[in-house]
Amino acid sequence: MHCKGFSIIGGGVMGLSIAYQLLKQQQQVTIFHTPKSTTASLAAGGMLGAQNEFHAPSPLYPIALESRALHPVIAQELYDLTQLQIDWLPTSLIKVATSQQAVPQLKNQFHFLASQDATSIDWLDGQQTRQLEPFLHDEIAASVHIHQDYQVNARKLMTALWQAVKQLGATIIEDEVLAFEHHQKKITHVHTTTTRYAIEHVVVATGAFTTALLSSLALRCPMHAVKGECVMVKSDKPLKHTIFTTDGYYLVPKCHQQILIGATSYPFQQDDIVTVSGVQRLLSKAMAIMPALKDAHILDSWCGVRPQTMDGLPIMGASPYINLSLCTGHYRNGILLSAITGQLFSQYLLGDKTAKQRLEPFQFARFSS
Repeated sequence: MHCKGFSIIGGGVMGLSIAYQLLKQQQQVTIFHTPKSTTASLAAGGMLGAQNEFHAPSPLYPIALESRALHPVIAQELYDLTQLQIDWLPTSLIKVATSQQAVPQLKNQFHFLASQDATSIDWLDGQQTRQLEPFLHDEIAASVHIHQDYQVNARKLMTALWQAVKQLGATIIEDEVLAFEHHQKKITHVHTTTTRYAIEHVVVATGAFTTALLSSLALRCPMHAVKGECVMVKSDKPLKHTIFTTDGYYLVPKCHQQILIGATSYPFQQDDIVTVSGVQRLLSKAMAIMPALKDAHILDSWCGVRPQTMDGLPIMGASPYINLSLCTGHYRNGILLSAITGQLFSQYLLGDKTAKQRLEPFQFARFSS
């Protein structure tokens, strides 16, 4: 079978966002998707933490801000096309120091963010923090209120993107890609569990599973899997803002009185097992932040596998093979970065020089220099 146009391996938020933007440009797109894969996208908290995640200058920072601003635009586009909501909510984010020992770290981040845009954040002491969120623990020492770090529902975003690419005419192949054939640094075919497909240009957007896939080309990808567990609870004690701690745990208020609690972190693990110890740790952390959650009802628990690169930046752009592009390694910022990545990467694939230049800091080749 011959796949014309662009073949995208990976049905997570990155692969779908790229496919969506290519299809809007009337390009032919085939998506290879493993239905039961443990993707990070479905497990994500949905936070658009463009400022929350940065403590120092980074080439990713301006792109993250731009992507955050694009999400309501994408939300409206997807709704107009599919009639599906992705629950873009302007809840804003409060990053908290849960003890006095954590205050200096948070203060340093505040100074960096203020140097970039002092109008978008506030420094709050413990009392001011509890004025915004009365149910937080009395020992919350200080916080940074980030006004525009909003959120979406990651699962609803994925559902809407799947519906959009289908409506726009993508070919969906629900089969796992196992290996590539190549000739003189050009990919000629991909092999799935059942079939061999001839391809023209292939994009690998398989997240934490990229390393194993690229091994068939003898390409070493300096990236590893990080498994993370989450719990969803329902509480009659309202939470108006996303709460994020300096040690990486978070409470995200969702619709219908639900609160998403995340996330554990297990480097170099990529199984789909939710553990008792993981759930216990999440609930203990959550109640230490918001004691009123002791009366919440547990609704669900799950895990996802996030891809983390050696230097913390994603891989976006060319590979050593002429017609193989890579888009992976977004770690826990995949949902946030999906909007701008879909736009920039599709433009890059279609030959846009500005997009190529903007993706330059994220090239795979940086690891071999």
